[in-house]
Amino acid sequence: MTASCAPRQAPPARPESPLFPWCCVGMLLAALVLPLPIFSVRCIDPPVLDSMKLKGVIKHRYYPGDRIDYECYRGYFYVWPYLLSATCEPNGSWSRIEEACLRKSCPDPEVKHGKVVAPNDTFEWESEAHISCNEGYFLRGKPIIVCNLIGENVSWSDTIPHCEKIYCGQPPKIKHGKHTNSYRNIFEYNELITYSCDPSNGPDEYALVGQNKLTCIEPNKWSSDPPLCKVVKCERPFLEHGIMVSGSREKFSYQSVVVFECLQGFYLNGSNLVFCGGNDTWEPEMPTCIKGYKPTHPTKTPLSKYPGYPNPSEEIPSLEDFEDLGKRELVLDPPLSRKNLPVQQCRSANYFPQTHVSVYILIILIC
Repeated sequence: MTASCAPRQAPPARPESPLFPWCCVGMLLAALVLPLPIFSVRCIDPPVLDSMKLKGVIKHRYYPGDRIDYECYRGYFYVWPYLLSATCEPNGSWSRIEEACLRKSCPDPEVKHGKVVAPNDTFEWESEAHISCNEGYFLRGKPIIVCNLIGENVSWSDTIPHCEKIYCGQPPKIKHGKHTNSYRNIFEYNELITYSCDPSNGPDEYALVGQNKLTCIEPNKWSSDPPLCKVVKCERPFLEHGIMVSGSREKFSYQSVVVFECLQGFYLNGSNLVFCGGNDTWEPEMPTCIKGYKPTHPTKTPLSKYPGYPNPSEEIPSLEDFEDLGKRELVLDPPLSRKNLPVQQCRSANYFPQTHVSVYILIILIC
């Protein structure tokens, strides 16, 4: 074998790899086809509703395609077919959603022989029901009940009241007297009974003092207390400086009426008519006859008009405080000083000082 002396050639070199591998090229192509999960639009905050609240986990951001769900608040119930969900739309708003829940209500109270009023026009929880009965019936229970929310349920605060018919028992019996229908034990509403007195065995008859007719108005309650049957006698009335012009008789029994008038030169202070009352006294109070002429103003001047009341003062009443009495005497108490006499308002006035507490002043009214 012969050996060659030619130089040995190196094997051909492998071509250099490109700058980006083929896998990177594939990723770039995929990025162009598939949408990137990055959005430039996001929805406003979810709508806030009165009867519903968001259900589940609440996120800080919502993007188009996101959905939110609602549920009713406690004390509310769902009303079909309203929606309980909304979706975030591409323009950043939420799909239309409305109130889908209503407040729970207590059942309508039913009251026989009565009336139920809803002041708020509803019986939803926190509302009241006002209950009353028809005439002739009374309410057994509370007149006002409230619809309360307890947990998820509603119920009335008290038992629904009811109306019962009004009855009265026997009216009271009276001494020396009786009433109609005394054999009965039960009387209906608005039923009337009448009292009367028995004949007297003595010289004087019994008088019925008080209301003789009673009516059943409430359960076991009559319109007034029962009357009395008693002998009523008043003493013969006497009026000093006066005379009895009507009603004079030998005996003055219950409700006997007498009319008085005063003698000439006196005027009557009080009522000229009095009657014999149930307590053997004259009613109203007996009048009196006062000497002089009856003034047209009130008989007694208010204390605030008197000079010096409540503190001494130099002021005195003006002539305008007195009625035109012609040539009559006016009595003023305490005495007045001459310098304060309002003589400048009249053509003449005379002052007569006295040593007594009262001072008599004669004023001739010519003004």
